[in-house]
Amino acid sequence: MNVNKFIKYLFLINITFFISCKDSNFQEKEEESVYQIVSYLTDNLRGSIVLDPSFPPTPDGSEYNHTTQDSLRSYKYFYKQTIRKKTIAFTSEMFVPMNKADFNSNCFKEEKLLSSLFSKKETRKIEINKITSFKKDSLIYYTDKHKKMLGRGFIEIDMLLSFSRISFNKDYSKAFLIVGVTYEKLNSFTTLIYLEKKYGVWKIKCQEGLTIS
Repeated sequence: MNVNKFIKYLFLINITFFISCKDSNFQEKEEESVYQIVSYLTDNLRGSIVLDPSFPPTPDGSEYNHTTQDSLRSYKYFYKQTIRKKTIAFTSEMFVPMNKADFNSNCFKEEKLLSSLFSKKETRKIEINKITSFKKDSLIYYTDKHKKMLGRGFIEIDMLLSFSRISFNKDYSKAFLIVGVTYEKLNSFTTLIYLEKKYGVWKIKCQEGLTIS
């Protein structure tokens, strides 16, 4: 091998190595960002798992007048609901969003980022062990076993979350995704969420409801 061919060979090796490292860094950055967002939204949506305390009906069917004791009871109830360990289930795959042609959003006008959300072609598996449970909740997959149970498993599950694939801008400081939230068999909604990352922290900047049942 002459000197010129050897130099070209080394050059190609260096370029290949550089591209490989760059791709690896982007994959690691996306992986980190995905689970930061999933963990943050799981904790955020967790706060909505609060059932209404029941009060006995009045004998004559008239409107119930709440007392100070009732207010204290409600406070204790909501406090216990907030701090208790919950069971949160996840669909095993991050789904591909619907056709953009059927979708209109006033949430955020950055067309390139929004279009990227609907250009995803493949689902992605959610790895529960990478989700941070800030309240030490029980995180599980929603399986066919749950679907066959009474109430489709919601006797044992406090909330079921379904995440779409997430679209990011180049520096992973902006993100779009769709989240499905189910509390009971006939109590669910889906929402589009736009987030921004500042000082290392993701925050919801805009949220738009899509469906409700």
